[in-house]
Amino acid sequence: GSGGRGDLGLMRQLGANAVRLYGNDPRLNHTTFLYEAQTQGLDVIVGISDFPYIQGADSCVNTNFNCYDQIKKQYLQNLQSGFLVKGSTTYHPAVKTVILMNEPDLKFFPVSEPWRFIKALLSAFDAVLDAEKEAGVQRIGK
Repeated sequence: GSGGRGDLGLMRQLGANAVRLYGNDPRLNHTTFLYEAQTQGLDVIVGISDFPYIQGADSCVNTNFNCYDQIKKQYLQNLQSGFLVKGSTTYHPAVKTVILMNEPDLKFFPVSEPWRFIKALLSAFDAVLDAEKEAGVQRIGK
């Protein structure tokens, strides 16, 4: 079995077709979770943790909202920790969507200066693309 509590199976029984993860710890391996989600017929929408954006000592808040280095490092770890099928350059089939940033308007103040979260979001997007390139990702999705 899954070795877990059976939450994903219960969610599927209740009619869910996807699970959205708010964030994750890239130091942990996500392979077992993703395979269990796939077994249960659930798509996974992964999110990048708030840690590199606002919580870490070298967070984007401390680098003038340039998130490139922080996000590239974290996303490369995620790719190596289960987002990619082991031994391949393709995403795990359960991963359907990546949320680059949760609630940007609540992270980078003041909201009246949207350049802050726009700069953070664009630099994060560049970082994810470069992390995929460095990892050799060949195909995204189906």
